[in-house]
Amino acid sequence: MTLKQHNPPHPGELIQRTYIDPFDEITGNKIADRSGIARSAFDRLLNGISDMSPEMAVRLSKVLGGSAESWLTLQESHDLWRARQSFDAKDLEPIDFNKVA
Repeated sequence: MTLKQHNPPHPGELIQRTYIDPFDEITGNKIADRSGIARSAFDRLLNGISDMSPEMAVRLSKVLGGSAESWLTLQESHDLWRARQSFDAKDLEPIDFNKVA
């Protein structure tokens, strides 16, 4: 059984809500500097302009916790949700491999 999320957040939104907003002393620049990510690239991630790369996921897993896989899964869930909102696949027909000679 596949569990579908409704409008899963972009990883940057989750980082902002979970790791920055609740703490006065934590900023996006501080996380960027600690993780070795360019401040501009991290700002684009926080604002949902850029997506999380595998390298960024590895870096954030060390600095913020969680696994790199979990960070990439967040990105993938968000991307799939967005794709399903903008693309209608109802006219596509599956191949019946039982009938292929």
